[in-house]
Amino acid sequence: MKLNYIKIFALSTLFPVLSFAQEQPFTISGKLNPSHNGESVMLIYNNGKVLVTDSSIVKNGTFSLKGSTSTPNVGYLRLGKIQPANSTDIYLSKGDLLISTVDSLKSAEISGTQLASDYQKLRSVLKPLQAERGIAMARYRAIPPADKKTPAALALVAELEGMKKKIVGSIFTFIDTNPNSYVSLDYLKQLAGPNIDYEKIMPHFQKLGQSLKNSADGKDFEEKIIVSKNMKIGSKAKPFESLNPEGKKLALYDVLSKNRYTLLDFWASWCGPCRKENPNVVNAFKSYHDKGFNVLSVSLDTKGENWKAAIAKDGMPWDHVSSLLGWKEPAAVLYGIGAIPVNALISSDGTIIATNLRGPQLLETLKKLIK
Repeated sequence: MKLNYIKIFALSTLFPVLSFAQEQPFTISGKLNPSHNGESVMLIYNNGKVLVTDSSIVKNGTFSLKGSTSTPNVGYLRLGKIQPANSTDIYLSKGDLLISTVDSLKSAEISGTQLASDYQKLRSVLKPLQAERGIAMARYRAIPPADKKTPAALALVAELEGMKKKIVGSIFTFIDTNPNSYVSLDYLKQLAGPNIDYEKIMPHFQKLGQSLKNSADGKDFEEKIIVSKNMKIGSKAKPFESLNPEGKKLALYDVLSKNRYTLLDFWASWCGPCRKENPNVVNAFKSYHDKGFNVLSVSLDTKGENWKAAIAKDGMPWDHVSSLLGWKEPAAVLYGIGAIPVNALISSDGTIIATNLRGPQLLETLKKLIK
């Protein structure tokens, strides 16, 4: 058995991490067709600190792996090096896992722990839906760029969106009908993403079993959901103040009171998608500033020179603030910001009337609001 440890950076998002207090030792015992003797079975999983790569050689049609994780999470199991990969996902938690197949790992029976069984139940529902969407996505990718706006291509985009909604709906159904499974909390967190939609996520969180909601991870997640309410459409924007590029204090409501509508925009100079979105905001500002539209950009930068240089380079002639604390920017914490770019369109009285206006959506919304 060979172990390789890889530091977790962006790869940590591949497998969700939950807040458990104790180690979760596990064993995996596999039974395969003897024709695979001599081949390597590789396991990749997050042990709560690092990404672990483990392997075992198939002997007499069997293999075994041992490990430990501080958190139940999804691992990736692969047999050999053939393409397409002979692989499967497996939910790792404390206990002995059993894998049996006479053909491919893709069709393996996995048992031994309740969480593994719960995950298999969810996968059995999602697998055909994801396969169907994968085929449709391949069709879309095959369309030449010049034809992406044709009626047929747009119809396929709508079809893909419908498939995505069906997948998400199936996950929500699993969560609601398996309220005591940690797999449900795990997947609810994944659906929530870094910027949580309070109205979408809270109803499903409330349906979880009390033991899950009272767990350390459940309480942490509930706190994040509650904070996300500060970005809820129809709610009043929470007041804050920060420093502008000249080092002077500027308060949100000072900006709101001077304009009919203000876009509260979270960004950073190092954020590629933010910089790509800036021209759309510039266009909206130039089109509607003289009619009462303004922007207050909150930067998650840590270096003032980078922040100011980006403002100048992208031609952003509106209000800017930053505490230069990165993700600890107080305004970002107040609004539960976990990913950027993200924005909220706010009226002069502080009411949030729209969020996440990207691309042409900002101009289209302003056109409806400002006659």
